[in-house]
Amino acid sequence: MKAFKRAAIAFGFALTSTVSHAADIEWPSFLWNDPGLAPALKELKGTYEKEHPQDHINNVLIPVSTFWDKQFADVSNGNPPDIGTFYDPDVRSYIEQGLLETLDDYLGAAGIDRSSFVPTASLGQKDGHIYAVPVVVNARALFYNEKLFREAGLQPPKDSATFLEAAKKLRQPAAQQFGYATASKPGNASLNYIEISPLIVGFGGGFFKEGRPSANSPETIAALKLYKQLFDENLIPRGVETGVYRDMFAHGKVGMYAAGSFIAGVVENADKDVYKDLRAVPLPFPGHQTVSVTVFLGIPKGAKNKDAAAAVLMRMLKDDFQLKIAQIGKAYPGRVNMLPATFFDQNPWFKAFESASLSARSYAPEGAEQYGPEIIKIVSEGVENMLFQGLSPEETANSLQQKLTTFIATKH
Repeated sequence: MKAFKRAAIAFGFALTSTVSHAADIEWPSFLWNDPGLAPALKELKGTYEKEHPQDHINNVLIPVSTFWDKQFADVSNGNPPDIGTFYDPDVRSYIEQGLLETLDDYLGAAGIDRSSFVPTASLGQKDGHIYAVPVVVNARALFYNEKLFREAGLQPPKDSATFLEAAKKLRQPAAQQFGYATASKPGNASLNYIEISPLIVGFGGGFFKEGRPSANSPETIAALKLYKQLFDENLIPRGVETGVYRDMFAHGKVGMYAAGSFIAGVVENADKDVYKDLRAVPLPFPGHQTVSVTVFLGIPKGAKNKDAAAAVLMRMLKDDFQLKIAQIGKAYPGRVNMLPATFFDQNPWFKAFESASLSARSYAPEGAEQYGPEIIKIVSEGVENMLFQGLSPEETANSLQQKLTTFIATKH
């Protein structure tokens, strides 16, 4: 009966009785400080609490540097939050270990059609059941500063040659201006892996294909060569945190950045003039592919307020809030066909991201998604050796191939 009452309140059914106990919904996450998603999630919190005054969402901020290990430890040790946050590889790992509740009944009661989810939502599903739902799919396209391109006499890059030409021409040491930005500092393996994925996948490469290591494929090696050239020739800001070079891009000190659409919100908040010059094109690399990071939310096994947590997730998935996510966070929401034509008129750069969102590959290792965190650490260490220890792209690729082959053999 309790579950029915909660579902009824969440989905707008009238009840003559009230829920006897208020729910304190525990939702610890690094997303509460995320420049793209935090404003939208705080709007969701406010909307939900206004509609459900008997409940409260405890939006506890956890630093991203400690979040992933802390969440897994809490869930594994029987002290789970009510709402968990997951990226592509993490969600597969949790599902495979049986650590998430199914959401099928809640989705059915809310009238959410599972076929309306973005393609990468399949990572949150297994054996016909849905264990986690996407908030946004952050597919990668190439942002560029039209003003800097115009001043340099450049056209938007159409291939890797014109991309490299632009990166070189936009580099202005005296003005501390760079042609491109991507990971260039050791540490934070997960974020660095995500940052270089547009290059790797853009060339048609990948560290895994169909569950088998592919680190030394010609496409992956070609991508690593370009990455090392950008680093060695100082065409990217070196030795700085991701937030620093994102801020540089937002203030017109970087000409190009392959990122998710949420960066537009960062730019708009930082510098309205730079935002006016913001444009985007598909990744101009020879593989004609792109990659995405999908942010999932789910309910860990043993959550104390499962029904209330599910009500929050279902509220997020309603049509009106899907549009709000795009409007507030400048990101493609978890369900397709939620955005009106007027949204694209107001945000012309977004077209490149809609196309990318509906065709992108997950950044998680293909066919080995559940081992993502371990694979990411191996790859990131290898890439750091290439940048900082003088290994060639070929040596790096062959070393990674050997290490990944050894690793995956222990899983079979």
